[in-house]
Amino acid sequence: MAAPAISSPFSTLFTARLSSFSSNNQHPKIINYAKPFVIRCVNSAQTIYSPTIRRSANYRPNFWDYSFVKSLKSDYTEKHAEKYEKMEEEVRCLITAPMEPLERLELIDEVQRLGLRYKFETEIKNAVQDVVNQTNDQDAMLHHDIHSTALRFRILRQHGYHVPQEIFDRFKDENSHFKADLCNDVEGMLSLYEASFFGLGDENTIDDAKVFATKHLKGLNEAKLDSLMARKVNHALDMPLHWRLNRIPDNTIKTCLLALFNTTNEIGYWTLREKGFNIIPYLSKMWANLCKAYCKEARWFHSGYKPTLKEYIDNAVVSISAPLGLFTAYFSTTENISKEALDYIYDLPSIMRCSAMLLRLTNDLGTSSDELARGDNVKSIQCYMNDTGASEEVARAYINGLVHRTWKTLNKDMFLDNPFEEPFISACPNLGRTAQCFYQYGDGHGVPQYWTKDHIISLLVEPVPLD
Repeated sequence: MAAPAISSPFSTLFTARLSSFSSNNQHPKIINYAKPFVIRCVNSAQTIYSPTIRRSANYRPNFWDYSFVKSLKSDYTEKHAEKYEKMEEEVRCLITAPMEPLERLELIDEVQRLGLRYKFETEIKNAVQDVVNQTNDQDAMLHHDIHSTALRFRILRQHGYHVPQEIFDRFKDENSHFKADLCNDVEGMLSLYEASFFGLGDENTIDDAKVFATKHLKGLNEAKLDSLMARKVNHALDMPLHWRLNRIPDNTIKTCLLALFNTTNEIGYWTLREKGFNIIPYLSKMWANLCKAYCKEARWFHSGYKPTLKEYIDNAVVSISAPLGLFTAYFSTTENISKEALDYIYDLPSIMRCSAMLLRLTNDLGTSSDELARGDNVKSIQCYMNDTGASEEVARAYINGLVHRTWKTLNKDMFLDNPFEEPFISACPNLGRTAQCFYQYGDGHGVPQYWTKDHIISLLVEPVPLD
């Protein structure tokens, strides 16, 4: 009996795209190079590991087929180009114009909320530095209310500046609790809530701020709020800004799709030619580690073994394929590749492990029930239940808390000295944000629903309204 197909995000996407492109006579050169590589990888894994192959989980067909992607259209035309360029220049001038620190922070926040940070990276960076130069942690101009304090805290931490949690102490009572009258300031509560997701490890004040702000925002009477503020509160409670995907529209999608069709040897050849470094041995090890992790899961499943939560996570951070993806992101975006950095990445440092954990745990929270019903392996929720005897509800709450703690560790790791630089550093939290987006309401990848489609289209296809 033939071994079942490997259920890998890479093999599934490669073979699906190759089939659809072949039928439409698209990109013949890419097909000729990529198809033998994919078939060889899949067949090799089946031949070597067929007695303990990983479960496929019988996924339903995904709506992201070639015909759907090809059908995506935008109303953006040439007549909008001149108007768009003019508006872009106006925004650039506005960001760099002289203004008060609070006004500048609010402008930066609005630009970033519109998903336009990538368009004004230099201007925003300089504007944040201006705020740092104009203010300090005791500056009364910015700290007379909770909104301005929390906004400064969030924007500066987001851009890599250390701001101590003690700046919120002035808003506490004699019992070190946040003052009750702060609840009357809805905008302030919203700012405190968003800021609390930039907490680092062992920051009790930030943890208290998250609990305090969340409780009071959820307890608001929406009927007493204006419609815009009510929408802002619901949007924030649905998912904080720090966890949301950023808008990216230019040629990013084309680049990603083309990259998926390159083979490992093509990538290795290009890296050697352009950067003078042979990364093929590292890529081979990464692929080997991924296959070994798949095989361990298969052995667990076929033997009926129930791993502990620790055993599960130690293997799952590799089997989710995040290390391979992040490793590829490093050498494809870094100008000066070093052996020290590659060795460091290969050992899965904390910043990458946290990113992989966020992808795995949010996936589990959104998919475990459906995947178990389809015959897949136990997930982190079931491992915790087996370890402790807890109910599924309690286990889900624990894993959700672990997601929050992992974000805090990742936030802290972003401040550490690492042997690599941007844009790779931002790739780690961006992977976590992608996971939060796809699995927030369920299995947004394996069983995609309208909300996944609407969310992705709003980020990647629909233009920002100009009027």
